[in-house]
Amino acid sequence: MAFGITSKLFIAVLLTNVITAVAVGLGVRAAFDSGFEAYVQERETQRITRLATVMADAYRDHGSWAFLRDNDAMWLQLNHLVRPDSREFFGPPPQQPSSPGDANALIRRTRPEPRPPRGLVVDAAEKVVAGDADPASEMKRHAITVNGQVVGWLASPVRQTAFDFADHRFQQQQWRASASVALIAMGLAAIVAWFLARGLLAPVKRLAVATRKLADGEYATRVAASSTDELGRLTDDFNRLGNALDKHEASRRNFMADVSHELRTPLAVLKGELEALEDGVRPVSAETVRSLQAEVARLGKLVNDIHDLSLADVGGLAYHFKPADLGEVLRDSMRLASARFAAHGLALELGIPQPVHVRGDEERLSQLFANLAENTLRYTDAGGRVRISLKREEGQAVVDWEDSKPGVPVAALPRLFERLFRVEASRSRERGGSGLGLAICRSIAEAHGGSIVARASGLGGLRVILRLPLAEGSAA
Repeated sequence: MAFGITSKLFIAVLLTNVITAVAVGLGVRAAFDSGFEAYVQERETQRITRLATVMADAYRDHGSWAFLRDNDAMWLQLNHLVRPDSREFFGPPPQQPSSPGDANALIRRTRPEPRPPRGLVVDAAEKVVAGDADPASEMKRHAITVNGQVVGWLASPVRQTAFDFADHRFQQQQWRASASVALIAMGLAAIVAWFLARGLLAPVKRLAVATRKLADGEYATRVAASSTDELGRLTDDFNRLGNALDKHEASRRNFMADVSHELRTPLAVLKGELEALEDGVRPVSAETVRSLQAEVARLGKLVNDIHDLSLADVGGLAYHFKPADLGEVLRDSMRLASARFAAHGLALELGIPQPVHVRGDEERLSQLFANLAENTLRYTDAGGRVRISLKREEGQAVVDWEDSKPGVPVAALPRLFERLFRVEASRSRERGGSGLGLAICRSIAEAHGGSIVARASGLGGLRVILRLPLAEGSAA
């Protein structure tokens, strides 16, 4: 039979309490036994001492042991003087008899059967004076002295235990009371353990149910936190996980929708152009071929970008890192793009004062700068400016890329590097961008251990700041 975590926790807490109660009970029992035994022994020793004193006083009053010899009634009376509660064992204190016959009858009536041995009185000649113990048994002797002279001994049998009937009854009462208390304590422990197990595991069960829902694709599932302890923090972490999965799922759906739209646009154009050619609506000409080639190139660029991003996601995008002069890579990239900038009416300002060495893949870095240039060409108004600078800053190579109007709303800046995200105002689909170029830039920057962010440009347009770690040994 498989136990649930609630049952396991309940059993663990209950067993802990029961084991603790048993250990404490055994410890208390051992302490009680030893302590009570010592107490009874001490009490018996004090009784014998007091009885010896009473015997000495009686001997002094009578001058000899004749008053006690063969006088059980007097022996019982003297014992009663020492221990008033001894009537349970010796009967009530005897009355002084009017005659020896009456005394014997009184003794027979008042002495319970059997009477436990309490000791002997032995004179100086080692003859038994009074008592009912076996003289041959092992005895403890206590001297009876009168005026500094030993006139006899009070001998008491050595027993395995000093407990008498009343002591045993008291001990049994205590154990019955202790057993009742232990049973009540275990019952209360079971009740507390049950509620504790249920209370502690209720949030865990809610998390388990919510986790199954999350695994089934219900990413909107959340769990209300009911505490601020570890379980509460676990609940907060679960909710953050749900938020992240929900966001990623929304991004995935948006990405698929945007990709399908981007693929359909050039395909629709191609289909329309080909149908027009087939129906004779448009003649086959160099212009028509160039239009088809442009759409094919656009479609190929989109497919290549999607392919690069998918490889980056699974870690399959190849990088060949080696020491490289970032200034040279940037200068070569701008040499290729400068003619297009000039054709678009953009003035290029390039500031590379000195070599800046990084450890990177020159081909991927060129791809990054080419994407930034493509973004500037698409979304910067003719007659504008492009200002690019490279510098060292706090152990990093920093590329500062700025262009002129139009600008990007501040709220849209943090999302510019998301896949297929475009500002739908001046930087819209009509400009021809797929929205993947800047996402690829971020992937390349992060693969180099760097970062890339977007800010508002002082020229009125967009400012992109790329940071890459300097190569080891590169001068700061």
